[in-house]
Amino acid sequence: MEQKKQNDGHNKAAGAKHMTPGKRRLFPRKPFYIVTFLLMALAAAGFLVMLILTDILPPDLTIILAVSVLALLFMTSVLFASRRAWVRAAGILFACVFVGALAFVINFTGSTYAMLDKISVSSYGASGPAAKSVSITEEPFNVYITGIDQWESEKGLDLERSDVNMIMTVNPRTKKILLTSIPRDTYVKLHTAQQMDKLTHTGVYGVDETLNTVEDWLGIDLNYYVKMNFSAARDIINAMDGISVYSPVAFESSLKGYKYEKGWNRIGGDKALYFARERKAFEGQDSIRVENQQRVIKAIIKKMTSSSTLLMKYGDIMEAAGDNMSTNMPSEALTALAKMQITELVSWDVQTQKIEGEYDMDYVASLTQSQMFSVYRPDAESVSKCLASIRDVSNPSVSELEEAGGSTSRSFVINMIGRALESIKAHGAKG
Repeated sequence: MEQKKQNDGHNKAAGAKHMTPGKRRLFPRKPFYIVTFLLMALAAAGFLVMLILTDILPPDLTIILAVSVLALLFMTSVLFASRRAWVRAAGILFACVFVGALAFVINFTGSTYAMLDKISVSSYGASGPAAKSVSITEEPFNVYITGIDQWESEKGLDLERSDVNMIMTVNPRTKKILLTSIPRDTYVKLHTAQQMDKLTHTGVYGVDETLNTVEDWLGIDLNYYVKMNFSAARDIINAMDGISVYSPVAFESSLKGYKYEKGWNRIGGDKALYFARERKAFEGQDSIRVENQQRVIKAIIKKMTSSSTLLMKYGDIMEAAGDNMSTNMPSEALTALAKMQITELVSWDVQTQKIEGEYDMDYVASLTQSQMFSVYRPDAESVSKCLASIRDVSNPSVSELEEAGGSTSRSFVINMIGRALESIKAHGAKG
């Protein structure tokens, strides 16, 4: 009897021990799960490395993403260690999505990084002049935008004339941009030949001749340049899912047949390009075309400085630029500008102006001297006025700097919270 009680006690103890759950492991037990987890870890490591290399995201956002990825890895190990088959299956499904998503991001950011570096070493055409670099997120600078009147398929088949000529003055502290347009037929003295010619013809001799000629004439430093052809402009706008431009009048393109309404027009790349190229539909011809070019560039800047566009479309925009755009702005500077915009989440004040003048007939150096051609003589007073406006943007007052300095933080999270509170407040005021 005593032996039977002892046996019953041992059986109960063994049963109780069997019923007590063992300590949960936080790491997979079988090789299949271990290999899957290691693949996830490799994908996570690659993702974090690309975040550091591209360096486009604000530091606090990078930390949040890194912590989130590590937390997801930990959660997956918990799912894999579960005794329930359906939980482990869910873990496998999650792991597949995790690895696939990070592999896509790694490939996307890697190609973006390579394309950005390619663009900043003069992909399109011959290399231009060296940059007059500044601290691009702290100091004002001038960018010369030169638009070449060619499609990608025409490169090397025709002379490269500078069809669009625009100085973009940027003050990163006050968040102001001034676009100063120069008519393509402006009569200027060539930097090298020291003879009078149309500004558009400087593109034939290279972007360095264009920049040097404009610097000689206006007496200002052009820190960087951006050179693009028709294909680049069209593809970049398409990569941003189109832009909205305002037209003061309704008109139809004489080149393509596109129709534009008076007011705001939501248009894609091809239609935007012909909006900027049209002049025969207007009595003012090139003067109106210059204004429409400004409207398109302004719309591109507005769209590109949207933080959502930078986060979601940055790689697409760089890829669209491809071999049809070049700049002497270092890739680190381009990345710094993008990071600043994503961090601060602010809108830029974009203003426009153009150099006025009148058309006349005269000889041009790059064409036959047996006849005169139509040229645009810039008005000296208009030139002085435009230069004064450039100086005002480049040299803001103390009050402007104080006002701009207090509006944003260097933290993405703080700025995001601030924008959210402003949105809630505005919504409440409307309600």
